[in-house]
Amino acid sequence: MGKRGIIKYIILIVAFIAVMAALIVFFGSRSAVEYSAPARPVEVMRPEIRTIRETIELTGYIEAEAMIPVVPFVSGTIESYPIKAGDTVAKDDVIAEIDRKPYELQKAQAEAAYLGLSSSYERVDALYRKGAATEQDREMLKAQLDAASAQLELADLQLSYASVTAPVSGTVLMAPSAAGSIASSESPLAVIADLSDLIVSVKVGERYFSAVADKQDALGIEISTPDGGFSEAEIVSVSPYIDPTSKTFEMKVRLLSPEGFIPGMFVRITIILSETESYALPSYASMAGSGLYMLSEDGTVAEYAAIDAGISDGSWSTVTAEYASRLFIVRGLDGIVSGMPVSVVGGMEE
Repeated sequence: MGKRGIIKYIILIVAFIAVMAALIVFFGSRSAVEYSAPARPVEVMRPEIRTIRETIELTGYIEAEAMIPVVPFVSGTIESYPIKAGDTVAKDDVIAEIDRKPYELQKAQAEAAYLGLSSSYERVDALYRKGAATEQDREMLKAQLDAASAQLELADLQLSYASVTAPVSGTVLMAPSAAGSIASSESPLAVIADLSDLIVSVKVGERYFSAVADKQDALGIEISTPDGGFSEAEIVSVSPYIDPTSKTFEMKVRLLSPEGFIPGMFVRITIILSETESYALPSYASMAGSGLYMLSEDGTVAEYAAIDAGISDGSWSTVTAEYASRLFIVRGLDGIVSGMPVSVVGGMEE
């Protein structure tokens, strides 16, 4: 390499060093840039005074307390059948007439036998008193007379059964027969129920057994239908045991206002275990039951509050009065952490 090449090489090295020094000075003089995450938009609100009810929600079907099948005690052709489903009947109203002729003949036969034996007994008894008949003859006729009397009484009773009457007052739920058909003790002529005495039988989960069994008189019970029917109810009975298969126990309740309800109707049953008036927040404000997030005092960041879950009615959950003035984050909770910057965009900031 010649002298001129060496000089050129030295100049390049010096120029490179100068450029590097300049870059170091330039970047060393710049201040560091820090990244700031944007504030999370949230909605907030203060706890509201609410009436919170702890309830059990169940479903069931309306039943009549007593559904009475009317079964005839004698068989035969139905000559009269004046009822139909939906009719109201009073106790002892005739709901069917069965052909009476066979039972009238049976009664006439029993009556003739009774009268003949009665006459014979009177004659033998008179002879016995005069010593002209033995006591054995007298007692034999007395036994035959008693048997005939019983047969006459039975025939008279069977004749009365030809008129089938309502055993109770109520509404005819089913009238499955008709005039001209055959009545027998194997098939009811009607089913009658008292629609002023309606009940619902429901299966309740075993975890509620103590709450229900120990506080029967204090529990509130409401019955409702999908179309708006409503009645309060009272407990009739609570089963004293839990079914080991279904892990439930049976409870029966009686409707206090049965108007508008009929047997077979689908209803919802609400059992009110407790009812309290307290500060509350919407249930969706809770992070899966693990606590709540509040707005910091200066309103800039989220602040975690490990508040124990209070009473909930499914929509609102109670909080203690000490938090009444705090603003809680109710929207924008996904991915939020304590200390995260927030910006209030809705709710009750003031």
